[in-house]
Amino acid sequence: MQKTYKMLGQNFLVDKEAVKRFISFCNLSRKDIVLEIGVGKGVLTKEIGPTVTRTFGIEIDPTLSNEVLSFSISNLQIFNEDFLKIDLKKYIQEYKINKIIGAIPYYISSPIIHKIMREIISPLQEICLITQLEFAKKLIGKERQRSYFTNFIERYARIIPGEKIEKSSFNPTPKVDSYYFKIKTEHNPEDSSEVVKWSRFLHYVFMTPRKKINKRFENKILLESNIDPNLRPENLSLKELEYIYNLTSKK
Repeated sequence: MQKTYKMLGQNFLVDKEAVKRFISFCNLSRKDIVLEIGVGKGVLTKEIGPTVTRTFGIEIDPTLSNEVLSFSISNLQIFNEDFLKIDLKKYIQEYKINKIIGAIPYYISSPIIHKIMREIISPLQEICLITQLEFAKKLIGKERQRSYFTNFIERYARIIPGEKIEKSSFNPTPKVDSYYFKIKTEHNPEDSSEVVKWSRFLHYVFMTPRKKINKRFENKILLESNIDPNLRPENLSLKELEYIYNLTSKK
């Protein structure tokens, strides 16, 4: 029995105005070479193609990719692959990809973000994504109200907020609204193991987000870092977390 799109976690953006706003936010130009995560039915692909030098799509469903290829977008090439299993660094370097774009399934948003951050390499500069609104809120932290994801990303990149997209803009209609945002790379990690270590550290810090930070680390370490032991993880800045990370990783 063939799986339905809804079973695969696929909700296709169909609102033309929402598509235009998102593509405008991506700020595409002829210098860009884009990798699209999940071409789906090609709603974004059709807008990306005429604007950039080349578009490479990763689409796990060959039925969908064949449908999009029938549009005869001259600068488009689609690979029938699972994005989470590809060698992303190889794609970026081989095809000179400087932007990644995608409306990504809600249930694999976290693995996709982790994969991208592990495999950031030049010339990749920007990642423009549409995700579930609540997930996006976890990424876009406010001052002294920061999440695991905010700190995970901002060690290597800058997060630029976008706008909400109403759930009625998708088909099938999901139960929640979506949001788009941009990640601009700034400091590429030396290797993926560095990102994994940083991720493990943050998971440890945010394991009990409502408890004071002195429940995670000794007061001696916190005072040495000039950090109030009574603060909660969400109250710590990236610099403060990096300071603790550097102290504890040496031990």
